[in-house]
Amino acid sequence: MANMRGLSKKQAKSVEKLKEIDPESEIFWDSRMKIPKFIKGTLSKPSAENPETIATKFLEEYRALPDMQPGLDENLEFFCADTDFSGFHHVIFLQHVEGIPVFEGSVQVHINPAGEVIAYKDFRLTEVPVVLEPKIKREEAIEIVRRDIGSERAVTVPRSRLMLFRDGETRFPTNDFQLNKLHLKKPRLNKLHLVWQVESIFAKGFAGKFHFIDAHTGEQLYTFSQIRSALFRKTYTAKNESILPGELLSENRMATDEVARAAHENMGIVYDYYKNTFGRESYDNKGSPLVSSVHFLLNYNNSFWSDYHKQLVFGDGDGFRWRPMAFALDIVAHELTHAVAGQTARFVYSEEAGALDESFADVFATFISNEGKIKNWEIGEGVYTPFHPGDALRDLSDPPRFGQPDHIDNYVRLAPGEIPDLHKNQAGYIHLNSGILNKAAYLTIKGGTHYGIKVKGISRARAEKIYYLALTAYLCSATLSRWRFREARYALLNACRQLYGEKGPEYAAIKNAWAAVGLGKPEDLGDRFLVEKEAFPGVPIPDVSPDGILSSIYVPEDGLVKDIRVSVNIEHPYLRDLRLTLFTPVGKRIVLHDRLARRDRSLVRTYNPGSVPALETCIGERAWGRWNLKVEDLAREHTGSFHSWGIKFLIRKVEKEELKREIFPFLNVPDDDPKGLESFIEVERRGKIVSFEVSLEITHPSIGELKAVLVMPSGEELLLHNRTGYGKRDLKKTFSTESDEVLLPAVNKEMKGVWTLKLTDQAAGNEGSLDIWGLCIKYESDPEFL
Repeated sequence: MANMRGLSKKQAKSVEKLKEIDPESEIFWDSRMKIPKFIKGTLSKPSAENPETIATKFLEEYRALPDMQPGLDENLEFFCADTDFSGFHHVIFLQHVEGIPVFEGSVQVHINPAGEVIAYKDFRLTEVPVVLEPKIKREEAIEIVRRDIGSERAVTVPRSRLMLFRDGETRFPTNDFQLNKLHLKKPRLNKLHLVWQVESIFAKGFAGKFHFIDAHTGEQLYTFSQIRSALFRKTYTAKNESILPGELLSENRMATDEVARAAHENMGIVYDYYKNTFGRESYDNKGSPLVSSVHFLLNYNNSFWSDYHKQLVFGDGDGFRWRPMAFALDIVAHELTHAVAGQTARFVYSEEAGALDESFADVFATFISNEGKIKNWEIGEGVYTPFHPGDALRDLSDPPRFGQPDHIDNYVRLAPGEIPDLHKNQAGYIHLNSGILNKAAYLTIKGGTHYGIKVKGISRARAEKIYYLALTAYLCSATLSRWRFREARYALLNACRQLYGEKGPEYAAIKNAWAAVGLGKPEDLGDRFLVEKEAFPGVPIPDVSPDGILSSIYVPEDGLVKDIRVSVNIEHPYLRDLRLTLFTPVGKRIVLHDRLARRDRSLVRTYNPGSVPALETCIGERAWGRWNLKVEDLAREHTGSFHSWGIKFLIRKVEKEELKREIFPFLNVPDDDPKGLESFIEVERRGKIVSFEVSLEITHPSIGELKAVLVMPSGEELLLHNRTGYGKRDLKKTFSTESDEVLLPAVNKEMKGVWTLKLTDQAAGNEGSLDIWGLCIKYESDPEFL
């Protein structure tokens, strides 16, 4: 039975009704238990009716599941119904409140071939605490947009309408560790606004934008561009001008224009791929013509899909940085996949959603440009920097090769208060952050180990079906949507569940691939486990203080580090003043931040071996012990606060073993001789020292004359005895890491090699002998390091 706590009586009754059909069904609620964000299972009985009717009846039967505001005048308008290549149906509805559409207010109902509802996703509003009568008129909102764009650019407004618009969450992704454990910037509440959605088109006819103007205050809440950098094809030439689509080319003209011919042929290849693989008729699945324009502007180094014009546009390049982009099949496939996404997922082209748009386009460009097994993971290598062999625009297998991050810790985010802008910050660095998602796609197919997470890849045939179904069904939206990375991950998992179940290697591959880039938890860690620790010093950082602030985290868990991340939350107006240094339990010093300039007025960041290569030296060391972070302010004028920091490990479990070595040298100790004697024990086995003991038996009339030093295989010296106990006879003692601090530097060190005991008599008059000495070492062995 589902957890009924927090549900109304009507909601609880609806849940019980669902459970009668399928006791194994699962419901995932929002934090306030108002909306069932997602339900999976067998949610209805079989039906022979059409999908729209089945979905409508399901929504009516379970209308009490969402806890709606009393008297809310809500209507769900049918938006579309699609049947995928495996015979499943996906029905999308759009929420209206008092006749006003809700931006991102989609409802998805997914139905199997037997007519059973098997999944449900809900993005509706449950309450509307705003006045639904606008104070700002449509014409006033349009004038606000015109002023924002600037008088130097003439603009037309083809469409504008009232909508209900929710503020998004904090516009950068954080992993659960950062958000929940470190108490960093929390997502703000989805505050609701009545807005005018205004679409603008610049005079040149291709740089369209959407603007959301608060209908009560006139504030511009959000803006973004939607221009993306059957076989019925039309190919035009723009004659190096900006008029679209330009002059239609005949077959004879294309025969003499190699750029136009390449665009025409490559569009045909992309059409065939979607048709033959998924049964999709053109980009909109309605057989619409594929339209492109070549020779756009002069020396234009770009290509794009225009949602407004519903066509592709290709520049010829400047001949140095780019050749004509129509020559590259992967670029044509990339742009036409934008067109497919524009009809299904309808990504807002900014921030996370824009990065998703770019990544899905890259992934399908890779599928389309590789026949059979994928051998080439690069994008644009055929036309980008033609005079630099080996260059490419992006590499899905190795995003950092061309400057992209490959883990969510390195997500490039906007500065606080910064608005996405396609020209100033790539609309939220979408062409950089897509590398994170590209790496997840690569790992899903190819497999491998990334940041300590192992992934076993799956066939490209299965991967492309999962990706297509996620894009066109489980991310399908009735409005433009600011889909987030985590929602795309859920969509891929749901698509996989529909196609191959959630117990097989495909489901595990997706979970592990996304966990490897820092999103979600892996399917199975095997002999590895996660450890998360945090500290909240909450103290001011003294100005010009080399001593700084030192904060400690003790890690009691034992095992060998396979991955490490260090997250910090520091508020400071001038980050060039700061130095952050991590000290490991074995004394390593790793500088995380050293007076680097950043746009932010705070340092809210996660460091990993990818962003700080020195952290790689922690891999293979033991996690156990005290980790310290030092924060120093090294320049005048600015002060800040050290709020919190945390450390996260992926640790490999290893068995502790014991090794004993004892020898009986019976060597004379030379009297009053600084050279003394040396005795050796060789350890052939490798392992990390957990704890150890050193036993000594020395015959001597006055041990206050003796000095005993143990030299480790690394050359480090441990002072065991230094002329104490004057007048006492014989030294028979066992030194231990549990009781003798002098041995602690050996912990975590490699034990293999020659151990040397140096014994000297430093006063005249007495002689003795080293009779017996030995080692008892508890250690961890890791096959990966043997």
